[in-house]
Amino acid sequence: MATSVPTPTEGIANAGGDVPPARRWAKTDATQGRILDAATDVFATKGFTAATMADVVAASGASIGSIYHHFGGKKELFLAIFEQMAQTVDSHIEAALHQADERVDRRRTFELHVRAYLEAMWENRRAARVLVSDDTPAGFETARRKRMTAAFGSWMSVLELDDSLRAQLLRRILVAAMAESSLMAAECEDRGEVTAIIEATVEWIDRLIG
Repeated sequence: MATSVPTPTEGIANAGGDVPPARRWAKTDATQGRILDAATDVFATKGFTAATMADVVAASGASIGSIYHHFGGKKELFLAIFEQMAQTVDSHIEAALHQADERVDRRRTFELHVRAYLEAMWENRRAARVLVSDDTPAGFETARRKRMTAAFGSWMSVLELDDSLRAQLLRRILVAAMAESSLMAAECEDRGEVTAIIEATVEWIDRLIG
């Protein structure tokens, strides 16, 4: 029942520009996780431009050699945070679809995608805020938008929309709605507030689909 979800770095890999490809790893070990958590905190506090590798070294307790070995430089660290976030979102969606009744209809399947995505954005809101800020590596924002548009498009395939002008407009509206809702969710600190955002988003999307 699950739809195909683009690979976490698909948008980055296909975007070109000044953003280097993120390094891949099969499994995040404790050291890598600690470095990524520290880098997220540093970028959240200082911003990408002002942050230095020395800041990440101090925050993580890892050596500069270890950081370069696992990830590379500052841009690669940022992209690794993006990749980790994308993998987390994909895992949330896969888990939600796996737990769902196989008999759910197309609309319900799409709603499961939306709920899981917004939940993941909220649960990982510190990283999400870093990734959607105005202070990112050159070319990253374009790559991020391409990646998310591709992912949203994949989720919408379950709706089996046709190629009419109405359907094309609906796709664009749905992408915009999910993008804005994800920003609202990432900005929340209150569990009740984010639940209300998710429910309002699903209700509004349900009305749009008709």
